Amino acid sequence: MSWLQKALTAIRHPRPFIAPRMLARTKFDYRREVGDCLDASVVTAPVQWLQRSLPEARLAVRRRQRNGIVKPLDDHDLLALIRKPNEFYGDIALWFGTVLSYCIDGNAYWLKVRNRAGRVVELWYIPHWLIEPRRPDSGDGAFLDHYRYSPGGGYQAMRIEPQDVVHFRHGINPHNLLKGLSPIDGVIREIFADLESSNFVSSLLRNMGVPGVVISPKGGAMPTPDDVAATKAWFTEQFGGDRRGGPLVMGAPTEVHPYGFNPQQMNMSEARDVAEERVCACLGVPAAVVGFGAGLQQTKVGATMEELRKLAWHNGVLPLARSLADELGRSLLPDFADGDRLEAYWDTDDVLALSEDEDKQVERKLGEFKAGAITLFDYLTETGRDADESHKYYLRPIAVIEVPLNQAGRGNELDPADPTEEAEPGRAKARGTKDAKHGEGDHDRAGRRASAEEMKRGEAYVLMLQRQEAGLRKAFEKPLLALFGKWRGETHRVAAEILGTGKARRCAATKAIDDELLAAILEKLGIEAWAAELTQAYGAHYLEVAKAVQDAAERAGLGTSLPDPVMRAIVASGGRRAGLVDLDKQTRQAVFDALAEGRAEGEGVEQLAARIADYVEGGVWNEAETRARIIARTETKFAQNISTIETGTAAGVEEFMVFDGRLGPGRSLESHIARNGSIVSADEAAAMADAEHPNGTLSLAPHFDLEND
Repeated sequence: MSWLQKALTAIRHPRPFIAPRMLARTKFDYRREVGDCLDASVVTAPVQWLQRSLPEARLAVRRRQRNGIVKPLDDHDLLALIRKPNEFYGDIALWFGTVLSYCIDGNAYWLKVRNRAGRVVELWYIPHWLIEPRRPDSGDGAFLDHYRYSPGGGYQAMRIEPQDVVHFRHGINPHNLLKGLSPIDGVIREIFADLESSNFVSSLLRNMGVPGVVISPKGGAMPTPDDVAATKAWFTEQFGGDRRGGPLVMGAPTEVHPYGFNPQQMNMSEARDVAEERVCACLGVPAAVVGFGAGLQQTKVGATMEELRKLAWHNGVLPLARSLADELGRSLLPDFADGDRLEAYWDTDDVLALSEDEDKQVERKLGEFKAGAITLFDYLTETGRDADESHKYYLRPIAVIEVPLNQAGRGNELDPADPTEEAEPGRAKARGTKDAKHGEGDHDRAGRRASAEEMKRGEAYVLMLQRQEAGLRKAFEKPLLALFGKWRGETHRVAAEILGTGKARRCAATKAIDDELLAAILEKLGIEAWAAELTQAYGAHYLEVAKAVQDAAERAGLGTSLPDPVMRAIVASGGRRAGLVDLDKQTRQAVFDALAEGRAEGEGVEQLAARIADYVEGGVWNEAETRARIIARTETKFAQNISTIETGTAAGVEEFMVFDGRLGPGRSLESHIARNGSIVSADEAAAMADAEHPNGTLSLAPHFDLEND
């Protein structure tokens, strides 16, 4: 056996460590005297505060999809089960018991009850003193063998398998690696001191209400034992309980001397404050929030109650909630379908103590987004809102232009001494008299840069296009969603029909991917007709974009109308773009993935047909809404650029200004940053538009040579 194997074996089967039950430097068993702490107010007060506070947050489940998007699942079966764990109590009572055991013992247990199909249908809280994790008796390599449940009441101890227990642990107890460590175990002496202080005062009040007295006869008389007992009983009866403070009349000369301490001398508040502070510190809750006197004194030295409540949530409730949610994800979520892609968490949106913090966070994130430091996707996800790929962009004012440090104060003019502005090989040469005007001859066009005044005019045109863009995108999303919904209905009908055949049912029973079944579904879908419908939708959208660009061009001084050939050319561009979408490949992959995942989860014909229809409708984006948004955004931007080129060319414009790479280094490609402000030909502009990324920021504007104006 290698040293590594020996080490692993030692971890799984540690030698029994008998921890001394006595605390350090004492032989008195404080743990045994304190007991279960259920009668110790110094413990139950902060624990009950945690019990009441935790339900303010809402337990939730979310799914992380293949594209990284997080989707809340408000109707998940796990949440329904916890809301009604059994027929005798609900989720609040379940969490109350769980928090109690977790805070006092460091261990809390739920018992799973399954039906005949093995599905968890009930959850039961088990007090921590009734159940114990056990190691295997034989060295078979298992770390945990079973749980021993001793319900009492004459019932024999039961063996429960680990998969039927949800075991919430507070960390790991080094004396017993199978259990958690009690958070209050280190303050047992302080808890004992508080109990003893309470018992002392209670005993004093119960006996007499005043410190003890010495009653002795005068004159050297010696009373008999019977006289002593009778006097003691008479005095206790006459001056104890409700008769406290009554007059004392003796029948013979008698001296009465009080002994002990007066109430001021027996003030134990400072000692009890220490216990309150340390117990609350171990549970992460400020004493003032609970209502202890020690904490209320703290609020007089600057800390407000509102701040202390926030501190209690951050140090006490949230760490507790995260620990509970983590164990649910490990021990309970896997009992539900697709549990490996789910995670449990606590939604704190409705927690009053944290509301201001969340408002400040949202305000800060909004400021970062407006400043262009984060994307809209980052802002939405970090503030708990829905987001998708279409939101991955920055918000930057169009009038803001990046200026390299070595060009500060010189505008956008080309610096001949700057080697970074040299022409790139392979660019088309400048043509006509304009090149002669600039004195460049056959110099590469990459050296042409727009002046500050030219950029200002171009920005005004680009800004008009940007204002049109949102409305055009939304208008294109509607027919796309209708088209995808139509494809979904057809797919569901075809898939249900083919999956309902005997051959398909036999295939599904063996969970085998049948290529013939896949081909049969694709053949009946009529993807060629789908492609024609998509081409028609693209063409109609490009026509609308061309009309909007024509309006912007008219304001920019490029004429009042577009010739029909130009309009047809723009619409044809949309048809060519639609032809680039490989619907056959996308649909094939969607059906393949749906069949594989649906069979892996044991779905029936109807469920499998619905899954296939959803996958086909969503395409590579998994959701129809996301698919429509991304296509609408990409095609609207491309259509605007192509329409600008065609419109400008029809009006006699030979050159266009490039606006790109304006998100800065690290966010935009260096080549896109370099070409911002450059002047290119119509052919070069069209090539740039064709090569643009779906999330690109390329915009084009007609270039008017101001030197010839």
